[in-house]
Amino acid sequence: MNPITALTGPVFLTDPLFDPPEPAPDCDVCGALLEQWRRASVVGAPEYDPSRASDFAVEIRRHPHGKGRRT
Repeated sequence: MNPITALTGPVFLTDPLFDPPEPAPDCDVCGALLEQWRRASVVGAPEYDPSRASDFAVEIRRHPHGKGRRT
């Protein structure tokens, strides 16, 4: 038996900054967050900050849109 001890081809890792989060349609909050995500994810832009871009993406994905806890 021949165990495989090395990768057989290239490995491609995804970068969450380049996969835009999907905001809910007609949601002003998601739209504003998406715009902030765009500004924070453009390499070389004055507002470029991968950590903040990631935070914005998480916030968009977790935005409740009326679901969950009620006040």
